Amino acid sequence: MSKIVTGRQGAAGVSRGAHVSLVPFLYGVAGREELPGVALVRLLTDVGLTSAAARSLIARMRRDGLIAATPRGRGADYRLVGPFLAAFRQIRDGRPPPPAWDGFFHAVFYTVPEARRAYRDRLRRAAALARYGLMQPGVLVSPADRRDHLLAELGGPPEEGTVYFGRVELDVADAAHVAHRAWELDELDRRYREHTARLHAAVRDTAVPPRPGPEGLAAYARLFGGSLVDTLRTPPALPPELLPADWPLPGLLAAVGAAYAHFGPPVTAYVQEVVTAAER
Repeated sequence: MSKIVTGRQGAAGVSRGAHVSLVPFLYGVAGREELPGVALVRLLTDVGLTSAAARSLIARMRRDGLIAATPRGRGADYRLVGPFLAAFRQIRDGRPPPPAWDGFFHAVFYTVPEARRAYRDRLRRAAALARYGLMQPGVLVSPADRRDHLLAELGGPPEEGTVYFGRVELDVADAAHVAHRAWELDELDRRYREHTARLHAAVRDTAVPPRPGPEGLAAYARLFGGSLVDTLRTPPALPPELLPADWPLPGLLAAVGAAYAHFGPPVTAYVQEVVTAAER
């Protein structure tokens, strides 16, 4: 095992906006890893936020390490970083093939007292973004060693308590049980199937895609609805033997692709117009 040794560094609390999932969605529609701030605010207002709420969301996401800023004149460009960038590229380039089960999970063992709750919350948030699952209180697991992502996010050790990295060895049946609980696979299975059915129905029942414009973008965002959030909760590339039978994620991704092909072109054209205007 390796250890984050206790130290004397504080940690700020992390706030999370209800509309965080809209940001990577808009980058995905634009097909870009970086957007002008003016364009990002405009697009967020198109999907229902006020200008003030959009700017506040962007500021929180910068503090949370999900986007980063590059100065542009009197404003800034914002690029995806960290887990959001990895997820964007994975969707763009395709998910890697799942690994074979090699007999163990990589694990994080932590004990952080209530007095350092801000650091503990930050650890849990960073672990969730890195796709760790909660095996039991104080133990996080992942099929891959993601400690570099955690250390980059945490920025230092807790003022009190300990964080260790190690392994948990399990046979296939026990590992599958842990995976189901740690990543809420049964619940995700249900929700993925609901999203898939809804997207297929929308494509089947709506013959004419929306015209280019903010109304079309807003309708497009509503179409994807909770699937935006649930896609961000997608578990890591788990070995097939740890997943439920007939795991529906490939079907959901296919439905997302079909919905994009049906509704996406005019929406993409509008978003490109907004981005191009902001870059002039």
